Amino acid sequence: MGKSTDLKQAYMVEQIILLKKAADALAYSHARVSAFMPLPESGSLDEIAPESLERLEALAARFARLAYILVQKLFQAIDAIELVDEGSLLDRLARMEKRGLIESAAKWRQIRELRNLYNDIFNYSSNLIALVPHVGSYAKNIEC
Repeated sequence: MGKSTDLKQAYMVEQIILLKKAADALAYSHARVSAFMPLPESGSLDEIAPESLERLEALAARFARLAYILVQKLFQAIDAIELVDEGSLLDRLARMEKRGLIESAAKWRQIRELRNLYNDIFNYSSNLIALVPHVGSYAKNIEC
C-alpha cells in the first residue's frame, strides 16, 4: 500500500471508532429519555423536570453529533476513497442511498433538519444507531 492509501485507511478506521462511540452515547441518552417519551402534543416543556430536560438536550446534541459524523465525515470519506465527485450534500445522500447504506435520502434531509424537536429526535435515534454497524462494515471493506 502507498502512503496515501495508508492515510486514507487510518482516517477511515478513526472515523469508524468515533462513529461507534457517538452511537453508544446516543443509545445511552435514548434509553434515559424513553421513560417520559413521547412528550405532550402541546410541545410545552414547562411540565418537564429540569433533569429530564437536560436528558433531552443531551439526546439532541448526541443525535446531531452522530448525524454529523455519518454525513460529513464517514460518507464523505467513502466518496473520497471510491473516487466519486463530492457534489452537494443531497448528491452525497443520493449516492449513499444507491449504495444501500441509507434507506432514503429524503429521510436523511429530514434528519438533518431536526433541531430541538425532541419527539422526532427520539423516534429517529433508533434508525441512526442501527445504521452504524452497516456503514462501519461497508467502510472497513473499501479498498483504499
